[in-house]
Amino acid sequence: MQLRLTEKNIPKIEVPKAGRIEVADALFPGLTLRVTERGKKTWTLLYRVDGARDGRLKGSLRRMTLGPYPLHDLEAAREMAREALKKAGKGIDPVDDRHKELGQLSATAFEAVCERFIALYAKPNVETWPNIARLLRQHVVPVWRTRQINTIGRAAVHELLDDIIQRRTVGRAREVRKHLSKMFNWAVDRGMLEASPLAGMRRPELAYVPRERVLSMTELRKVWEATEKLGYPFGPMVRLLLLTAQRRAEIASSRRPWIHDDLKAMEIPASEYKTDRPQVVPISTPAQSIIDSLPLWNAGDYLLSTTGGVRPVSGFSKAKAELNAICGFDDWTLHDLRRSAATHMARLGVPQEHIERVLGHAIEGVAGTYNRYSYLEEKRAALERWGKEWS
Repeated sequence: MQLRLTEKNIPKIEVPKAGRIEVADALFPGLTLRVTERGKKTWTLLYRVDGARDGRLKGSLRRMTLGPYPLHDLEAAREMAREALKKAGKGIDPVDDRHKELGQLSATAFEAVCERFIALYAKPNVETWPNIARLLRQHVVPVWRTRQINTIGRAAVHELLDDIIQRRTVGRAREVRKHLSKMFNWAVDRGMLEASPLAGMRRPELAYVPRERVLSMTELRKVWEATEKLGYPFGPMVRLLLLTAQRRAEIASSRRPWIHDDLKAMEIPASEYKTDRPQVVPISTPAQSIIDSLPLWNAGDYLLSTTGGVRPVSGFSKAKAELNAICGFDDWTLHDLRRSAATHMARLGVPQEHIERVLGHAIEGVAGTYNRYSYLEEKRAALERWGKEWS
């Protein structure tokens, strides 16, 4: 399948019912977007190496994985493909060249292992990999740069975390520990050391404590009123978070093709949902009014955007700080709106099972296997009842 790919039509590519499809970029020969039945999109490049003497390579077509979409947008994918083809045109196989570069980092010094972890695991698999790279490079690499990874013991890790707590915050130490643990486990799996020094480590102050903050209706009304001053796109985003009880990532990345006018609902694809299952969210009357008021962009389909609909809204921390100042209190998070909505729906008499369906929680057993459109009317009734609180 060949298509003139644009940032506008890529999200509209239909997910196959089974297996995967490959969509070739008509404007960049060799560049292909692979789409799986789960909605995962990955850029690949088909190429030939000019003048290669190796009989295995000479004249043969090879494939190179460039990275996932939307972490790498169309422009970035074309640029990566362009660089790879330049090497191929010089008789250098870009895949072998990548392996060679990584091979130069094959020493077991911490910095080398860290960079391999970022390049081989974090970057291809984790959308927030730049944050992982920044934390490890800023707080860990300078301390253990040339130290052999198999000489780093538990005492050294404790010392590192203690220092981060003193210099920064407990929250920063908690994040570093999480990514460092993942990196050491990856290194163990690669045979670089026998066991992770973080295995079984007891640091109760760094444990993730489930939040239980539920905003009162008085507090929620202050947030609701404050969003008026916040304006587009964050004001409507916060109101939609409250009205739909969905996660921030799902509302922030919502797109017009997800909205089904005939169903008066938004269908979030499995590729964009935390449980890897599609979630159909009925649009209540007040939520519909907000969506109707949003601008229509020519460049892209995102409902909430500061780039003309090309990319989803970002910069939540700054917006949240501004919202705190308007509200007059800051001991809450945007995710607390989801918990608060669920709690107040229960107060209004909505059955817990219907609330769970609204939240999109994965339900185990037979009860968890259901058509994406089942419970649609029950969810609609729940959100309409909740919406009347804000009409």
